[in-house]
Amino acid sequence: MTRIKKNTSNKLIKKRINYFFIVFLLVCTYLLYEIVNLTIFKNEEYKNKIKSQSSEVINLNSGRGTIYDRNNIALTDNEKQKILLVPKDVISGNFENISLIKEATKLNEKDIYKAVQNQLSSEIIEIEINYIDKNKIDDLKKKNILVKEKTKRYSNNNLLTHLIGYIKTSENEGVSGIEKYMNDELKDSNNNYISVFKAGVNSSGLNYLKGSIQEISNEEKSTHIKLTIDSKIQEKVEKIMDKENNPSAVVISKVENGEVIAMCSRPNFNQNKISSYHNSTKGELQNRVLSVTYPPGSVFKLVVLYAALENNAVDENYRYYCTGSCKIGSSKSILKCNNNEAHGMETLSDALSNSCNCAFYDIAKKVGSKKIFQAIKQLYLDEKVNLGIDEEKDSKIPQEIALSNLAIGQADIEFTPLQINQLTQIISNNGTYMPLKLYDSIIDNNKNSIKTYKTNKKTEIIAPYTMTKIKEMMMQVSKVGTAKTLVDLDGGCGVKTGTAQSSLNGKKISHGWITGFYPEINPKYAITVIIEGTEKESKSAIPIFKEICENLK
Repeated sequence: MTRIKKNTSNKLIKKRINYFFIVFLLVCTYLLYEIVNLTIFKNEEYKNKIKSQSSEVINLNSGRGTIYDRNNIALTDNEKQKILLVPKDVISGNFENISLIKEATKLNEKDIYKAVQNQLSSEIIEIEINYIDKNKIDDLKKKNILVKEKTKRYSNNNLLTHLIGYIKTSENEGVSGIEKYMNDELKDSNNNYISVFKAGVNSSGLNYLKGSIQEISNEEKSTHIKLTIDSKIQEKVEKIMDKENNPSAVVISKVENGEVIAMCSRPNFNQNKISSYHNSTKGELQNRVLSVTYPPGSVFKLVVLYAALENNAVDENYRYYCTGSCKIGSSKSILKCNNNEAHGMETLSDALSNSCNCAFYDIAKKVGSKKIFQAIKQLYLDEKVNLGIDEEKDSKIPQEIALSNLAIGQADIEFTPLQINQLTQIISNNGTYMPLKLYDSIIDNNKNSIKTYKTNKKTEIIAPYTMTKIKEMMMQVSKVGTAKTLVDLDGGCGVKTGTAQSSLNGKKISHGWITGFYPEINPKYAITVIIEGTEKESKSAIPIFKEICENLK
């Protein structure tokens, strides 16, 4: 019995030892995990917390890489503002120092007082100035008052706002446009700031340590984004678009290589006042070039024409007699022609020039829906252009659509102006498809290329003979067709116009399209314009197209 009890006691002791050993191992594992977590995974987080509690930072720029155009002209970070950095204890109740600031900057006491009141929680007061007496700078330095230059991320000219996008300043994160898509490349680059170390406690709390104010910069390691945009052309386009009251969009690309050189969406917005648009219903923050899809209207007749010619459904001997309307299939429904106009006998080129609905319904019947949908795919209209902007939308292509609607680009089929511009580039370049491109390269401070961007799509030759014929017909549209007001345009052009039916607040509206190339011989530019219709009016996009061409010389 005694031996049995002894064995039982020994087993119990061993179990307890094993139990405590397991608990000990678990505690050690947990402690090891916390040490690793604190020293490795959360090291940066805690360092930042300690830093924020022990120091104050005054940013002298956005801390983001600059966005440049194709000619190395800065599109961001190009507006400077002189500022004074004044320790709070230097200015609080010290009339001598306040008088010195007034003499050096021509500010009045009200301006100075307002700046202090707006920054009561800061140890260093930042004051914007428009004037500085250079003879007083040394006197200010002796009082520990610094004169610095601050670079603003966005200027007030609001150029290329929709494409550049904007950032959430508090987190320095891109919210839209290039700022969002290229956030990793732009963020935490080109840092320039004033660091102030806090130490000691006074009646108002932490106070800064005298002599601890220093300027810190990582500009040597900065990287920047270079675009294909031409800011001079962009500026001209925006001035033209500012005259238009209706919502609208324009995109211009280079025919030979697909580089996007200008993009404009209206209404515009101010990147420095984003909060004022949050409750707006006008769509100021929308980039209508790539984030809004529209029915293409008669612009889509270019696709129908391509499908018909490429599949030998029609040729240059095609003839059609237009009476102004025609029956849809075997139904009693009637398809009316453009402006209810009876065009009479038409050639294929006449049908395109007149934008004849009846002729194109006849052509669509000859080629068939299946071939037209194949053409959509062959012309890359069934996919995003993938320009490198998160907000870019894809086309809307229903599986089933009445042939009478498909023939004239109405009903539920929709594309972005960017996609229509890609189509125009292919035609303009005699069938050579060059994927549209926005980003040129990543560059350093000396504008030297670090990385060159290439599209992930390959160049392709698409039916050069057919495209050349369509291109010739588009030239006739600008001379004798729906865009004949362009006949006197110096250099000539080739275009296709369109009126796209839509609805707004339950009312029918019409959008005005034009897409084409300029000049007509060896085209340099593919230009696409859309002007949205409103409840009050519908407008033609032809005048804007013409003015843009005149300013591209």
